Amino acid sequence: MTLSPQEMDRVVLARSISKNFGPVRALSEVSLTVRPGAVHALVGENGAGKSTLAKVLAGIERPSAGSMTLGGSAFAPRDRADAKNRGINMVPQQLSLVGELSLVENYLLAGRRRLANRRSARALLAATLERARVEVDLDAPTASLTQAHRQLGEIVVALAEGAHTLILDEPTASLGPLEVGGLFEHLRSLCALGTAVVLITHRLDEVRQVADDLTVLSHGQNVHHGSATGLEPAEIARLMVGELAAPPPRAARTPGEVVLEARGVVAGSLRDARLDGVDLTVRSGEVVGIAGVAGSGQNLLLDVLGGFVKPERGSVTLAGAPAGASAAGLLRAGMAWIPEERSEAVVPTMSLKENLGVYATAIGAAAVPAGAPSAEARLRAFDVRPAHPELVASGLSGGNQQKLLAARELGGDPAPRAVLAYGPTQGLDLRASQAIRERLVELAAQGAAVVVASHDLDEVLAVADRVVVMFGGRMIVDLPVGEAGTERIGRAMAGLAEPAPAAAGPATADPAAAGSAPADGPTPTQNQGDPE
Repeated sequence: MTLSPQEMDRVVLARSISKNFGPVRALSEVSLTVRPGAVHALVGENGAGKSTLAKVLAGIERPSAGSMTLGGSAFAPRDRADAKNRGINMVPQQLSLVGELSLVENYLLAGRRRLANRRSARALLAATLERARVEVDLDAPTASLTQAHRQLGEIVVALAEGAHTLILDEPTASLGPLEVGGLFEHLRSLCALGTAVVLITHRLDEVRQVADDLTVLSHGQNVHHGSATGLEPAEIARLMVGELAAPPPRAARTPGEVVLEARGVVAGSLRDARLDGVDLTVRSGEVVGIAGVAGSGQNLLLDVLGGFVKPERGSVTLAGAPAGASAAGLLRAGMAWIPEERSEAVVPTMSLKENLGVYATAIGAAAVPAGAPSAEARLRAFDVRPAHPELVASGLSGGNQQKLLAARELGGDPAPRAVLAYGPTQGLDLRASQAIRERLVELAAQGAAVVVASHDLDEVLAVADRVVVMFGGRMIVDLPVGEAGTERIGRAMAGLAEPAPAAAGPATADPAAAGSAPADGPTPTQNQGDPE
């Protein structure tokens, strides 16, 4: 890779980086070149060493061997603050903004200056927003922002702190297609200003969409390092995991009795659209997919279905019995729950075994039933690496924490009666994602009622029998998956009405009626606003 003298001024070079955690070798002689003004994608299966390499670059971890340079000078940061002082900053997958504080206050909280001046801090952030061509409310509590705007806000804070090299760990995991497109436009704008971006992702189509350079890791080693131009997702996948078997054909299922039902649900939330009379019925043996851009109400709906938010009006029933607002009661009734934020469900200070059994006290369960799989067997069944029951959960990578969560919720005995899963494969590689999706379909085949909400439309279409689209706190589309094409669902996610069906016989209808919304959905001018 040939670099100009100007690029060499801020280029980051890592040579033969190795990192050991006790007897575990996470990285083995990995080399990397990060160029200013370029997006460098870093991909690999869960446990391949991506996060470890990113933490070494960001000063969070020190390498066991190897060396780094920044602009031709030695670069060996003592800690994250030292790396930030040199212009390298990492935006973690689990965003670090304090939700009760605004972006200005978050910047003052994390800033290096000893004297906090709110006016100058706001002016600096406003100038950074303008330079990066980003629009985010600087004064609103960050918890009230959409996921996309929180992501952009964290990037803006990093830039205001002086970052010229940004390391973004799975920034699109919780974003929908429109939001991903907007984020990538902003990243290209930053690159045009000379910023370097290291993008850790499992969505291989994003590599083709935005990356200039590509590094593929497998079992802690480089298997590719160079230009991303011309590499197709299938080829990158083979570099990552080898040949991936096609998913088994889905057997036809006939939905049974109603298991989970919401009627006329009205509820409010600070972080999501207000639910406005939502109805949803999920039957035994059925997978219902819920699509929508961030902030459309799907997060709040799953919180209501899971008993975490009590609706102001309307009802929720599980197996015909009122669900109320008791999450513990729903657990006893056989509800499994995978939230969008795994930090809401995985206890990092507990061991893997304790995380698998964390519900026992909440639901008053007795000892582990005879014949139930051991903790280690459940961890291995979901490919949690390493599968050591006594390991503390915080020692796992983000993807392996997600697999730990799936092992608890989807791998128990008896199997759940109903499943609520929000982005169940976020942060997972191709092989692990396929395994989780197959497990969800398997549970439905065993009679569970399954709800899968995701910003990733491909994930919804891969498992759903029916697809529901939410916009502005309302359900505006409910279709069998065979009729739910990507274009049709994408338009609905953007709040655009479907064209009215053509009338039979001679055209006598008012032409103005063409393109009008269904009776229960918004018109293109209703509930509009920034879909992010």
